[in-house]
Amino acid sequence: MNMLRFSKLSAVGYTVVTLLGCTEISSNLPQVPTFKAANAPKTAALSVSQKLITERETSHSIKASGFSAISVQPSKSINQRRLMAMRAAKLDAYRVLTEQIHGIRIKGETTIAEAVVTSDRLATAVSGLIIGAEVNSIKATSNDTYQVDLSISEVHLKRLISKYRRGI
Repeated sequence: MNMLRFSKLSAVGYTVVTLLGCTEISSNLPQVPTFKAANAPKTAALSVSQKLITERETSHSIKASGFSAISVQPSKSINQRRLMAMRAAKLDAYRVLTEQIHGIRIKGETTIAEAVVTSDRLATAVSGLIIGAEVNSIKATSNDTYQVDLSISEVHLKRLISKYRRGI
């Protein structure tokens, strides 16, 4: 019985010592300053809000990349083939932008004879108006390929949608 009472007392004493030790440790920690909204200037909150709004407005855009090979361009001059490849890559990027904005029409035809596919054809078409696209970069991705990156901002995209709704 005495042993049981001793173990209970030692457990209580250990808990008290442990808790006292926690208060000593926490009193040695540096105090973290608290932020009081009433003391903060209103202009700081406004500038943060304006920064967030500006970031949100500038971050929305649609991007597209186009590619073209130099060697397949129809010219004898290497410089002219490079220029033609850049132009073809730019047109390919415009096609990708048009697909993203206006969609793509797909027509498929499959012929089956005697439970075997004899012909499988797909045709795609895209048509639309692109206004305000910006060339972000033109770069050679290899010795024979050019890549053109385009983007269109949300402002121009809204203009396109309004023109599309009016039937232009």
